Amino acid sequence: NGFLASSIDSVSFNEENAHAYLFLGEKYQWSALNFEELEPEVLEKLKLNRKKIDIVNLNKLNILKKTLLSYYENRGYPFAKVFLQNIEIKDSLMQASLFVEKGSYCSLDSIILKGEAKITANYMSRVLQLNQGEPYNQKKINAASKRINNLRFLSEIKPAELEFKKDKDDLYIYLQNKKANTFNGIIGFAPENEETGKLLITGELNLNLMNPFGRGEEIYLEWEKMESSTQKLDVGFMYPYIFRSNLGLDSDFSLYKKDSTYLSLSAGVGIRVFLHSDSYFKGYYKYKSTTRIGDEENLASSLNFADVKSNIFGGYYYINKLDYIYNPRKGIELKLFAGAGFKEISDAKNLDDSLNLNTDSRTIEVEAGLDANFYYPIYNNFVFHCSNTTRYLDQFGDQEKDIVFFENELYRFGGAKSLKGFDESIFYASIYSLQNVEIKYLFEQNSAFYIFWNAAYYYRNITQETTEDFPWGVGIGMDFQTKAGIFSLSYAVGKQFDNPLELRTAKIHFGYISRF
Repeated sequence: NGFLASSIDSVSFNEENAHAYLFLGEKYQWSALNFEELEPEVLEKLKLNRKKIDIVNLNKLNILKKTLLSYYENRGYPFAKVFLQNIEIKDSLMQASLFVEKGSYCSLDSIILKGEAKITANYMSRVLQLNQGEPYNQKKINAASKRINNLRFLSEIKPAELEFKKDKDDLYIYLQNKKANTFNGIIGFAPENEETGKLLITGELNLNLMNPFGRGEEIYLEWEKMESSTQKLDVGFMYPYIFRSNLGLDSDFSLYKKDSTYLSLSAGVGIRVFLHSDSYFKGYYKYKSTTRIGDEENLASSLNFADVKSNIFGGYYYINKLDYIYNPRKGIELKLFAGAGFKEISDAKNLDDSLNLNTDSRTIEVEAGLDANFYYPIYNNFVFHCSNTTRYLDQFGDQEKDIVFFENELYRFGGAKSLKGFDESIFYASIYSLQNVEIKYLFEQNSAFYIFWNAAYYYRNITQETTEDFPWGVGIGMDFQTKAGIFSLSYAVGKQFDNPLELRTAKIHFGYISRF
């Protein structure tokens, strides 16, 4: 605060206290702090000008020097120095000039990978946002460890090192593989027909491969068959940084067969623009088709179902600011998407005859969605987690005609991965918003106890039915890591419509994940 000559003159002690005698000295002020020796673009960028007479504050002066030093270190001058010269003191007034010695200019020559990890230098260059030939940037180099450890399949052996040579530098990165591939599955066998002796295979299989070809790509497969004639299949692929650019490519395919009622297919392709290592924007195209199946008698009686096709174009944004991807303590993860396209009903005339409607067979379909997760540390190992999943599906067409939805084109939700306390995919809706609130106690990096409350508002308006409800569930759960993998177990009881909350309807959800 301006007392540059202050000091402790003496200290005395008695049985209970200590007394210090402080000498303050003169209170110094600036008569001038000159920036004339600095480059004009630096003065403009940092908004510096000649200081007014002010108290000499060493903390503020050090902050100013660090700001100048960071400016040059992030623009190609790793050996820059900032110091005061021409210091003059008269009475209690002080005058000085601020100087910068930039040192030699330096640019990045190469990123050199060391260690067992199988990954390309181009991928690491994009993740670290360090390109060959760009000016030395201390801020990006300091962020390298965090960006590497945020990757699901890589970790550092030791911090990165720099080798300087003339006007260039090489960045050495020491990497090792992390267990990021996941597999879990349950297979069951049951007699399908007692007379023929045939067996029914039921179960669930989930496989996720990270970086299988050493370029940061991802492949996933999810298959589920819990009933005799109902099964679901989802597969997808993502390839990042194609043609040494910030662009990536992804594609997905899904199939859902509901017993002998209908078959739904969906296929999509997207082009990603990676904004940072933890965020991207995507433009996508999606084709959806759902068709009734079964004999003619069943088709004629299935008035809530129809043959429908859609072509959707849209945009998607993703950002991940979690401190740990698998079991976070703090941070936020956000996904947003919206799209529009054309929808066609193949057999609109036959449906009109059966339902006494004048259906618009070609409409504009609109879809939108939100996935948000928020984590906040409460106390020690206690973490507050809340999330929201929202989906919106609508259509617009000829106002003089009937615009209808059918059950087989709606969103499906419910079960362990969305709304605990209820059967898998039991709910169908064109609009729903799912909330989840948890208090978690993390006793290991990948292990936790938690209590939760989850609920959903949904709306369904199909040809012969309109439904609106707010089902909710409450329960407890645990994730427990072992050498064999992570086991998940939760117990939840749910309530919907005006039904009472009954423990006999509670659901036990069990899961297992193995990383390799």
